[in-house]
Amino acid sequence: MKTLKLLGALSLAALFSTAAMADYDFDVQGQISAVNDKDKTITLAGPGGQLVIKVLPYTEIKGDDCGAFGQDVYGSFKDLTPGKYVKVEAVPYGGYNAYNANNTQAIDPATGLPKDGQLTAKEIEWKCFPKAY
Repeated sequence: MKTLKLLGALSLAALFSTAAMADYDFDVQGQISAVNDKDKTITLAGPGGQLVIKVLPYTEIKGDDCGAFGQDVYGSFKDLTPGKYVKVEAVPYGGYNAYNANNTQAIDPATGLPKDGQLTAKEIEWKCFPKAY
């Protein structure tokens, strides 16, 4: 009985600590419509409009399953070209927590994205597979 109570308590602690340690990033997918080499940003085109994403020096840029035997290939900013379809793991630009009640005026409630439309990329990834045409 004691073991069952201990196991239940540990399970609850793990459940609550996971939510507390969650980082507030999200995935965005789209086709690169513009690359600004001076500002180190890429612009993704989507049904909701344009989304500007800032690329930092420590942003991980990689091609998924592009190397020999399906290994990832790591790239750089120059590999991000208009027309490439990418998946970006991003956080709101400027370092504020988008889910903090103090920052509600900075977030568009309809999209959940910053009103200025700019995000910072943690990771940018593209798939290497044959194209449809």
